[in-house]
Amino acid sequence: MSINTLQEAIRRKKTPVALALGPEADRLPPRILKNFTEMYGESVMATAEALRYHGCQMLDAAAEKLPAVVLRAGAYLRCGAMGMDVLANLVSAAKARGMYAIVDCRGADAAGWLAALPQADGVTVLPYTGADAAEAPEDKAVFALTLTGNASAPDIQRLIAGDRQLYVAAADQMARRGAAVALERAYALDVKDLRKRLESAFLLLLDTDAQAASYAFDDYGHGALVTDGTIQYAADPADAAAQAVSEMKKWVTVV
Repeated sequence: MSINTLQEAIRRKKTPVALALGPEADRLPPRILKNFTEMYGESVMATAEALRYHGCQMLDAAAEKLPAVVLRAGAYLRCGAMGMDVLANLVSAAKARGMYAIVDCRGADAAGWLAALPQADGVTVLPYTGADAAEAPEDKAVFALTLTGNASAPDIQRLIAGDRQLYVAAADQMARRGAAVALERAYALDVKDLRKRLESAFLLLLDTDAQAASYAFDDYGHGALVTDGTIQYAADPADAAAQAVSEMKKWVTVV
């Protein structure tokens, strides 16, 4: 049901582009860091509040144009319990602005994360602990991240398992259990091959360029969501969101 809700949001906005949110603290605008450092000193609290303020600004800029936000949990959890509070607050803020909210937590227990963040529409999981990683309430979505973007990922995830790479085999197993599938920084051939094998699975493509991502969509522009991680660092995020939508339209038309 939750994936249907996401598809409807994509159709309303006429774009499959999502805001990727989870900036590195040292790349936040200096004025934001300065303001909160003056209030709280050089502390975890100052960083957490800067991330909260920045995140709300980005949501305000993107909500009119983009259907969804994918929040990178690790960027916030570096601030410990205060970071978790910021993450939960931003999920709620996204929902209040009418956006579909996915938490990119990369855990092994979807149900546990969704219990901790009940406002979230879905979470990512790493499926290599087994199928139970994808167990979740029916009204929530699970995105099984079978191919990650870290430098050493191919050492394991691209091992050959029978007639296919391991990440493809994992994707097939997760899709059979009703999960959506996520890929990070995927090549065009990765997306094309996975879509050929998994014709009906919904794909979440993290930090994947528009041309490569285009192979995930059907003739109606349905079947996938693509994150843009540059918007969160833009001087004018509303304009950056509009440009991201325009660039995606060169490759995918949503009807």
